[in-house]
Amino acid sequence: MKHPNTKTLLAYWEARRCGESAPQRADIAPEDLGALLANLFLLRRMDQGHHVFRLAGTGLCRMHQREFRDQNFLSLWQGHDRAHVSALLEGALSTPAPASLVTEAVSLDSEQTSVEIALLPLKGPEGWLDRVLGLYQPLTPRPANSRPIVRHRLQALHPAQCPDPHFSAFAAPSFEAVGLRVANDS
Repeated sequence: MKHPNTKTLLAYWEARRCGESAPQRADIAPEDLGALLANLFLLRRMDQGHHVFRLAGTGLCRMHQREFRDQNFLSLWQGHDRAHVSALLEGALSTPAPASLVTEAVSLDSEQTSVEIALLPLKGPEGWLDRVLGLYQPLTPRPANSRPIVRHRLQALHPAQCPDPHFSAFAAPSFEAVGLRVANDS
């Protein structure tokens, strides 16, 4: 995750986790994220092929010149890119851990803008990991009078990584000096 806004959102998500696998959706307070609100979005997983926008910030909607509520997030991609983004979302929810991607957002007049998208899993009201807090963060500036974004091309995927366990039953034993005594030692 490159952009400072992405790092800010990740730090907020980590703080809201409170030692749990992921924060509850109710633990996310929009007023805490004021500077990021325009590019934030919230998805709800309906099934593997449908991650529906529940909320989408004004910056995201402005870049695409459309509303996203109740639209499938995966519809922003086509072909193999769509399959990769679906797998990335599913991995973030099942791990659960943050994931991200970098994409080229292409406008109607073929203007390209690099965008970093962060995907942070959340628990819904039933306690299931079925929500994703996202950030659609442009990495390159766009002129204010630009044509709408009409497609995305994946540039890089950063899948969710399992956190390092504090203890593993399968870890190789450590043979550091621990003051062991062997039979016949005096």
